[in-house]
Amino acid sequence: MQIPAPPRWLRLILQAIYPVFAVFATAVAVLLAPIAVLIWPLDRHFRVGRVLILAVVFLWEDVGLVVQCWALRLRGRAHSIEDHEQLLVDTLDNVMRSARRWIGFHVDIDGEIDYGRPDRPLVVLARHAGPADSLALAWLLTSEARRIPRVVLAAKLLWDPGVAKLLERLEAYFVPSRSGAGDDRTKGVTDLAASLNTKDALLIFPEGKNWTPKRHADEVARLTERGETERAAQAVEREYVLPPRPRGVRSILAAQPDADVLVVAHTGLELLASPFDIWRAIPFTSNRLLVRGRTFRREDIPTDPDEIDAWLDERWGEINSWVTTHLRATHPDPS
Repeated sequence: MQIPAPPRWLRLILQAIYPVFAVFATAVAVLLAPIAVLIWPLDRHFRVGRVLILAVVFLWEDVGLVVQCWALRLRGRAHSIEDHEQLLVDTLDNVMRSARRWIGFHVDIDGEIDYGRPDRPLVVLARHAGPADSLALAWLLTSEARRIPRVVLAAKLLWDPGVAKLLERLEAYFVPSRSGAGDDRTKGVTDLAASLNTKDALLIFPEGKNWTPKRHADEVARLTERGETERAAQAVEREYVLPPRPRGVRSILAAQPDADVLVVAHTGLELLASPFDIWRAIPFTSNRLLVRGRTFRREDIPTDPDEIDAWLDERWGEINSWVTTHLRATHPDPS
């Protein structure tokens, strides 16, 4: 179901009451904390306690975004991109540090990643699978590449007061729901791509949604029903990716002809496809997110739309092969 974005007046109300809600939620968490301790014999990994603590930490980080964004406005710096970029960097560092500490969320890099030439913007095309992969990749771009992630997000995230406030100030693009959106969905991405400067990295997920075994099976069924037998057969073979949607990629490359392109594969969390799977995996001591990146100079990428489609499809075949190799090594029977 498509969740429409809240109107601006409602977003302002949510921002105003957010600290009050955070105080109430924290009080509830404190009351529940003794229960987490008492059930330790049944919860030897202290999952309830870990999740409670992390939820409170994340909540106050989010409230902090609202407060600091308003503080910048009161100081006359509401339009200071540098201040808001630093706020994003600091928040991502705090969130990832807390996730490592309380639930063992770790990110490892397979080899080295080339984050593109420093005098050019970067476009990042990433696989989308597993919990918090977008957060981890945004953090990698800030901490490792020293780039500012420019992101494309679902409009429903405007219901989050902190994320909405900061990323609106950073001119992120919130994709409208399909109903009545028309061509505006692509136009917003195109405009965002055209605005990139040399320190920016535009992060998108060409699959359009998070991979799960069910979504993969649904995609195969959809292609089969439409009579696209070759694409359906290819989707069956590429078990761990969804077919990429090339339209947005074509628009981005046309709007930003100077950008290098980083194609990102990752594995380690894709089999955590349900809330129960995630809960059972806490702490993630045996489920690290392993990331691999391959960078292409813009002059090595085709410009013809059909050739771009073929180029993107080839990259996704490589991602599937890499993921399959690692999953077979770590999970002999991942199904």
